[in-house]
Amino acid sequence: MGAIKVLIAEDSKMISSILNDVLSNHYRIEVSGIVNNGIDAYKSIISIKPDFVVMNIDLPLMGGIELLKLLKKDNIKINIIVLSSLAQNKDLASRALYLGALDVIYKPRNISADFIRDNVLNKILEIVKNDVNIKMDSSFDYNSNVLNANSNVKESLEEYEKTDMDRFDDNIRIIPFNQKEVATALSKSFRKDFKSPLLVAIGISTGGPRALRIMLPSFPKDFPLPVLISQHIPKEFSSSLISSLQDICKIKIKEAQVDEEIFPSIVYISPGDKNMGVYMDSVGRLRIKFYPDPDKKFIYTPCVDYLFGTINEVVKDRAIAIIMTGMGNDGTEGMKKLYDNNNLTIAQDKASSTVYGMPRSAIENKVAHIVLSLYDIAEFLQQYLRGKL
Repeated sequence: MGAIKVLIAEDSKMISSILNDVLSNHYRIEVSGIVNNGIDAYKSIISIKPDFVVMNIDLPLMGGIELLKLLKKDNIKINIIVLSSLAQNKDLASRALYLGALDVIYKPRNISADFIRDNVLNKILEIVKNDVNIKMDSSFDYNSNVLNANSNVKESLEEYEKTDMDRFDDNIRIIPFNQKEVATALSKSFRKDFKSPLLVAIGISTGGPRALRIMLPSFPKDFPLPVLISQHIPKEFSSSLISSLQDICKIKIKEAQVDEEIFPSIVYISPGDKNMGVYMDSVGRLRIKFYPDPDKKFIYTPCVDYLFGTINEVVKDRAIAIIMTGMGNDGTEGMKKLYDNNNLTIAQDKASSTVYGMPRSAIENKVAHIVLSLYDIAEFLQQYLRGKL
């Protein structure tokens, strides 16, 4: 593999200088350009064709959200890592993820080379290590006449300047499921002797907000089980994620609370700074618990392995566990326990994953009974539960 080309889009000279120093000093990274505004960033993406863009969300002339919308409108799919303030822009960060950003990194007030190395450089290297296709999506052909760098850039930027960018529809529509794939998965699952489940548990990471925005609107209001989700996410972002999901979903979405009873037809999302699990109270009711992890036992928070592990202990063989898009292998250990205990386990397929690390780990370790596309999971669950409940 050749050098990984990175475009830096940052209006702070100090931060762009630190980014350039840290990234360009790694033997696998080539800093292909440094720009200080969104319009130049868009032009550079067209002309330089970088593998990654590291972008401040508050770019002048055209902000990060507007740039992401424009890239989406022109069907330009690129790996973008967004930098955002810790104290501000929670809603903008939420929208950035929904519009296709790979990750949002919250930068401290006094940013350092060590911070950039640990959070930006290592993020890029981890994505590449996890076999993510870091080249541009084949649906965007830089050499085609459709996106000519001399004409289309000018046309798109002129349209941006005269048009309210909010008119570009970034709502995710419910996409029809693949009937054949769902039928095949149902046939495979019904050949196994699984008991009627009490809950669905989902572990998800990088690419998760977009994936949830695609999948959860397909859940009906009266979905017959509770759904528990551990999404690797900063604590500053979880509330806006939940609010924006509720805006487009029929099923109720809420942030999980300690000791609350778990009910069907509700999606419980772990707070960003908590490791969510379950326990059974003295009268047999399932409730939420949190493990604070002061000793940093878990690499990721919320931890998927912890959620799956407590479900295995409490629910035994009456759960459905799903591992979706994300880096690393969080969830594999917990899913193995559930798999061995005869719970139905599902992994998202490679084609529909933003990052294939977590699903791939589950599949390669042979702890997933079924592999499904993101677009088929909700329909599979509904049809499966009709035959099990």
